[in-house]
Amino acid sequence: MDKKQKGLKAWNPLTSLYLIIVLAIVSVLFDYRITLLIVAAMIILAAVSGVGMAFTKLWLKSIVLVCIICFILQSLFIPGEKTLWSLWIFTVTEEGVSKAIVLCSRILGVGSAILLGGKIIDMKKLMAVLEERGLSPSATYVLLSTTNIIPQMSKKMNAILDAQRSRGIETDSNVIVRAKAFFPSVGPLLLNSLVSAEERAITLEARAFSAPCKKTKLKEIADTAMDKGMRVVLIGVLILAIGGKIILWIVLK
Repeated sequence: MDKKQKGLKAWNPLTSLYLIIVLAIVSVLFDYRITLLIVAAMIILAAVSGVGMAFTKLWLKSIVLVCIICFILQSLFIPGEKTLWSLWIFTVTEEGVSKAIVLCSRILGVGSAILLGGKIIDMKKLMAVLEERGLSPSATYVLLSTTNIIPQMSKKMNAILDAQRSRGIETDSNVIVRAKAFFPSVGPLLLNSLVSAEERAITLEARAFSAPCKKTKLKEIADTAMDKGMRVVLIGVLILAIGGKIILWIVLK
């Protein structure tokens, strides 16, 4: 554990990954009431880890918004026998609401877990840990590059738009003006990305990235007895949850 970090950020990134996977799976296995409890626990864990405000803002703007839209669409357009509300061509049925609750609870649970993982897990450290456990350096590089591509392209797009604004081109008006400013920026963005990819490839080859030998690291990531114990506990919780779900399914069948 890293004593300089707070909450889940102090854990070994592999332990945090175990926790995220367990939370996501358990939220899918059970009904919406358990999912709501798990989501509340995620918000508390985010706050303890020092990312509560950032997590909550992103959660409200993305996961909650998607759930609201899905709930409305599912409720209005899934047919059923028992009508709860009807207006013109729109009909809300009990079956539609039930299916909407199931779908939204799964989106809420899995989506919240993914967002929490993105906030508390350092991807560089996680890739280093996975590489220590046998994953090839090429695979870890591809995974890390994939997770970083959107933030990198966003920064490059902002730099291109800033350059356009410095030349007197309007980019912050209505949708049409923004579209006119956006599409001419796509070409330089793609060209810049290709050049950056080529430069990275040359740099990696210069540092013997593809050499068939054991790689050394500047910093070792600690894997304490507490981290190992937590992973065992999390695996046990997952097994109990799956077993409990199977038992409930057999009993209620």
